[in-house]
Order: sequence, then structure tokens, then C-alpha cells
Amino acid sequence: VPCRPGLGGAIVPRSCDHVPQPGEEPCPLDPWMVVPDRSQYVDQQTLKLQENPEDVPTGELPRNMLLSVDRHLVQLIVPGTRLTVMGIYSIFQASSSSNSHKGAVAIRQPYIRVVGLEDTNEASSRGPANFTPDEEEEFKKFAASQDVYSNICTKIAPSIFGHEDVKKAVACLLFGGSRKSLPDGVKL
Repeated sequence: VPCRPGLGGAIVPRSCDHVPQPGEEPCPLDPWMVVPDRSQYVDQQTLKLQENPEDVPTGELPRNMLLSVDRHLVQLIVPGTRLTVMGIYSIFQASSSSNSHKGAVAIRQPYIRVVGLEDTNEASSRGPANFTPDEEEEFKKFAASQDVYSNICTKIAPSIFGHEDVKKAVACLLFGGSRKSLPDGVKL
């Protein structure tokens, strides 16, 4: 039985093609069973692609899309990596056991069958890595001002009213941490 790539899975026939001879019992329904030792396997991984946080409109959650990668593309990236993905837009039959679609018969869920992955350059995705002398002068002037702490706190989530203590805590977390690179390549 050929297995379709992506999240579709194999379509196992409901009955066999054998024509029963006189006196022979016909094959029952669903006579097929998977024999693990005689099957061929392919590495496969399911990922969730999320839009860049800076592109999300204020007050909205980032949208995401399911990705299916297989063979040599498996285990290439770590969570948080910025990617450019090339693939085939596909759909698969969502499981009927989910509570949100009770009574629905044929719910199809979209996903992308990934054909290629390209790691987006970190420097280009997060703005210029080196600053002009004018920008450095502006940073120094801002850092030397008396109300720099309260100024930073007012710039955090300006569309959300109040919560000054939370905004001060977020400011301390943003400027008081240190970068950690874990052995598996994850950056904190």
C-alpha cells in the first residue's frame, strides 16, 4: 500500500480483491493489517510556523500554520528560528475526536508540506546590527537623562492602560538579563 507524503497517511483498503471460489467464505471487512517488520519508514516531523512578532497588529495574537517536514529536513531547526519556507499547500482530514467540531463529519485542516527551508539571516531580520554615530550619540543622550527608567516603562505596551508595576517589571526583565546559549543551540 503506497503511503502519501505529508499528513495524509496511508489509505488501507476496506476489502480485498480476492474472488471467493465456490464453497469458500468471502473475505471479511477490513482484512488488512500493518506488518511493522515488512514496512518502510521515513523520518517525519510536524512543526508550527508562526508569523514574526513585530508583524502582529497591536492587541492580536500571532497566526500560525502547521508544517510537515520529512527525510533530510527533520531536526534541522530549533524553536524560535526565523525561517523562509517553501512548500505545497495541502489539507488533511482532522480527527473527529476534537471537542470544538462535535458533529462535524468532514473537517479539513490546512498544512504546508515543506520542500525547502532557509534560515533567515538574524542580522537582517532584527534591523541593522551596527549603528551610525548619530544613533550612538542619541542612545548615550537617552541613557544620561534623569527619567530614563520611567521613560522606558511608559514605552512598554502603550496601548494597555495602567499596570505600571507590571510594565516596570517587564522593563527590568528586558534590560537586566543575560544571553544564554544552551548546548542544543537554543538561545535564551
